[in-house]
Amino acid sequence: MSGTTIGRFVYAAATAGVAALLVVACGGGASSGSLGNTTGACDQGAVDGTIAPATASYIYPRQTVTPFYQWENNNGYCGEVSMIQAGLSNGQWMSQFNARLVCGSGLSQSGPDGACNVHQQDSDFNAQLLLENPGSGVTGPNRYAGAAQCLLNSRLSAATYDYTRQQPGVAGYRDFMSWVKNEVIGGHQVTLGVLVNGESGSQYDHDATVIKIGTNHSPADATYYPDDVLYIDDHGSYALQGGHLASTPAIPRGAKPGTGCTPFVYAYTFDSFANTREGANLPAAHAYSIVIPGNANIETYTGGSGYDPLQIVGPHNYAFSVIGPADSSGESLPVLLTIIGPTYSDGVANPGAPLAGYSYENPMIGTSNRGKSCTNEPPAKWMTNFGLQVTVSGLTPGTTYNLYRYDLSPVSGVASAAALLVPTGKFNANANLATSVTTFTASASAYSTSITTTSDKIVVFRCVAANAP
Repeated sequence: MSGTTIGRFVYAAATAGVAALLVVACGGGASSGSLGNTTGACDQGAVDGTIAPATASYIYPRQTVTPFYQWENNNGYCGEVSMIQAGLSNGQWMSQFNARLVCGSGLSQSGPDGACNVHQQDSDFNAQLLLENPGSGVTGPNRYAGAAQCLLNSRLSAATYDYTRQQPGVAGYRDFMSWVKNEVIGGHQVTLGVLVNGESGSQYDHDATVIKIGTNHSPADATYYPDDVLYIDDHGSYALQGGHLASTPAIPRGAKPGTGCTPFVYAYTFDSFANTREGANLPAAHAYSIVIPGNANIETYTGGSGYDPLQIVGPHNYAFSVIGPADSSGESLPVLLTIIGPTYSDGVANPGAPLAGYSYENPMIGTSNRGKSCTNEPPAKWMTNFGLQVTVSGLTPGTTYNLYRYDLSPVSGVASAAALLVPTGKFNANANLATSVTTFTASASAYSTSITTTSDKIVVFRCVAANAP
């Protein structure tokens, strides 16, 4: 990504390669050009044939979003992966398994009393990271893994879209998209709920992460424009193979020659993204849509029994935006973690995937590629030689800084008891909580180092000036 930084967003002139991007959804996608799959035999335009219109400029989050490939097991980890991506952009790594536990729901993916076996191998829906906030009129009364608590426990500063004030109809949808655009202009990393063609969720089926927004208007203007273009990462939840959508294996298709491709990137204009549940499932509809809010009686599983639906009034639009690390003192510098490879599973090197690189976890959790697993156990073997590049930016040359590292074991507990043991301010005063500290004097605006760990570990970095509180 190149461009001129203006305030908190990045303005970049459109290029011919990006303008040619072909796009799709929760399972197939299309791209050619600079964002595309580069394996060669991958005609991603076959999925839904949508061409992202060229725009004058793009608005990016503060840190570049690298696509991340999710585990499909236990009904999918799209919300957990979205939070992991935001964590990597803010100096921290945790596995999808730990990302589910850090939510503090205290719920087994297998459900109470072995109910997973009774319910055709469907894992407890409430154990997944879900976008809605509890106690806000759109969920049942039971405990579940809500995004707000997950993010708080992960020591990330975040905001959620206030769907409680949302108008029904197109006006509500436009308000939602304007909120998303404003958050990206602020440099924040946004995750939103989307409908998938062929699925049945009344409000959303899948969580996708915003990569960028294309616009023909001022990149500082958060106004809803019909021709704005939203680019999302669907976490490779489906793969294109032989012109069809396919379920996700442990290793992304495209990571090995001749295995098809995993598109990851999809883009649509703001106006064409909006749809009803029924319209989103029409054969000619896009692979992904965003529901138009309403005030009808609909079904939700969130906060219910974990398996059975209940009635609410809706639908609504849901999203969260990660602003940065939790830091009450406002002293921490931007820290970006990048997975570097090769990573290893059981002594065997994992292949890099187009677009995602090594941003995936092999082996997967459970026993099934398609979510039919009754398990609350971690993977039998974790990735070894798990390399992370640590990049601190925003430095002042000549200034001395402390880069704190926190190595944490898998989390447990309910509600705030599952929170990471990482300071949320005054990092120098709380230096005793860190596993180690690297003190350096900046010679440029950025500083990089790297570490090797195993993928089951939670690793967090925070960087502050040596004379900070």
